Amino acid sequence: MKYIAKTLTAIAGMLSLNVLSADMIVHNAKIDTFDGKSYTAFSVTNGRFEHLTNDAAALLAQKTDDTLVIDAKGRRVIPGMNDSHLHVVRGGRFYNLETRWEGLTSLSEALALIKRNAAKAPAGQWVRVVGGWSPYQFAEKRMPTSDELTAAAPDTPVFVLHLYSGGVLNRKAIEVLGLTAETVAPKGSYYEKDADGKLTGRLIADPNPQILYQTIAALPQLSAAEQLNSSRQFYRRLLSLGLTSVVDAGGGGHAFPDDYQASTTLAETGELPLRVANFLFPQTPGKEMQSFESWMQHYQANQNLHLHMDNGYVIEGGGELLAWKASDYENFRAARPELDKAADAELEQVVRLHLRQGWPFRIHATYDESIARMLNVFERINKTQPLNTVRWIIDHAETVSDANLLRIKQLGGAIAVQGRMAFAGEDFVQRYGAGQAKRTPPLKKMLQLGIPVGLGTDGTRVASFNPWATYYWAVSGKTVGGYQLYGDDNRLDRLTALQLFTAGSAYLSGEEQYKGQIKPGMYADFAVLNQDILTVPEQQLLHTRSELTVVDGKVRYASQTPFPALYQAAEPALPAWSPVNQ
Repeated sequence: MKYIAKTLTAIAGMLSLNVLSADMIVHNAKIDTFDGKSYTAFSVTNGRFEHLTNDAAALLAQKTDDTLVIDAKGRRVIPGMNDSHLHVVRGGRFYNLETRWEGLTSLSEALALIKRNAAKAPAGQWVRVVGGWSPYQFAEKRMPTSDELTAAAPDTPVFVLHLYSGGVLNRKAIEVLGLTAETVAPKGSYYEKDADGKLTGRLIADPNPQILYQTIAALPQLSAAEQLNSSRQFYRRLLSLGLTSVVDAGGGGHAFPDDYQASTTLAETGELPLRVANFLFPQTPGKEMQSFESWMQHYQANQNLHLHMDNGYVIEGGGELLAWKASDYENFRAARPELDKAADAELEQVVRLHLRQGWPFRIHATYDESIARMLNVFERINKTQPLNTVRWIIDHAETVSDANLLRIKQLGGAIAVQGRMAFAGEDFVQRYGAGQAKRTPPLKKMLQLGIPVGLGTDGTRVASFNPWATYYWAVSGKTVGGYQLYGDDNRLDRLTALQLFTAGSAYLSGEEQYKGQIKPGMYADFAVLNQDILTVPEQQLLHTRSELTVVDGKVRYASQTPFPALYQAAEPALPAWSPVNQ
């Protein structure tokens, strides 16, 4: 009787799983869900998670010839990472042109990379390092000098951007740009000179980064075909890190729709390998209302721009810039800027338009003083147009006060937090002190108040696009240079940090019911990692990558060693001399 009962129970279990039509079965995995449960296997059907179980045998017994079976080999499996603030479309446009210093540990190594890429670059092209690094990640703990860049690349122009606080040009770059000691920099910035009045090659934002935007804009760009290839390369790189979704924050020097053509083409042809929710960023000061009014005539919020993937490439809303006069700068090497006197009126006009049209919005705000003024505007608007009718987000919020957190909570706002302090923490401490840095930003307080929070990177120019640098910062409280910013009172446990980088970010694009968790009925977006992020030593977190990334139930990336049957080699980067082709 016991045998019969056991057999009937097993049959009932198999029937309850109902996986006869499963497209994919993943087993031998480590899965911890955000409700405190653990599993070792799951099935996927029609792009959705179907069953989670610890009885892998029951799942495997129901596979068909068409079921893709993936043995995770004991690896950690997580919901796909979702960067709530990544300039991914703009990043894709330029990726093939850029020399990236992510992960390098010495300036000598970085200069050697400059030298190697300069040797490959044809006449008229530049070597450019456009963000994503910190001088404190190097053993030398400093930036390169113009002379060092010149020695590495005497005949090729070189530009190195450090956050949005400054940059360095080599001698060839100064010559190509036609800069002299008499060249006038944009207001709020300057070209550094030595004691003899000669240019040193350093560009200083004090605090206005326009001098840096201007320099980036002067560099050669890729052709349309090369931008398409570049975007493919960048999306593949993100997939290799476990990213399956991005909330794109627009960006300066990046006009919609013209500069979106590479990613839009990938979406239209079904080649876009991850989900992108776009916030639109007006490019011309004084014409923000015209831009938003035009976009709102042609697009609805949350409008899919193609039909190949449910909710895959959408217009989400407006921001991160809403009004140029209502924006501060995240330059901790310079004094805090004051918002323009006209900021309140212009911001109110734009936000009221978004509320009338039902468009979500997000706004860049680094300092508490800026946030206070913005909240004054929002509270005035809320009296006649409730803000909680749309999702709205404060971006960055490094020095936000407890009082202003309460105001954000009362107005129904959310906060997108990025790991910018992982790259600028030392600069912040030098200007504002270690005491203020301990709560910059106050991650734990945001969560204690119940404010929705999503994690992101602010890549590619300010911080690295690598989500694991932000994850490492959030759980360790350290910069990439190893400086201890936070104590236990402002550090996240590892599962909470993962939740903010998945389900938390999904909330910011209004998709928390569809993605961000390994849960039946949700999008089957997940990554099989090279290491267990819940147990490895903190420093090792910086070396996290994905061995297998699945989006919408389809394998979009696989590394060659553990998954040779699923591996597909990347196409060569264009142009052939691209730094991506190492």
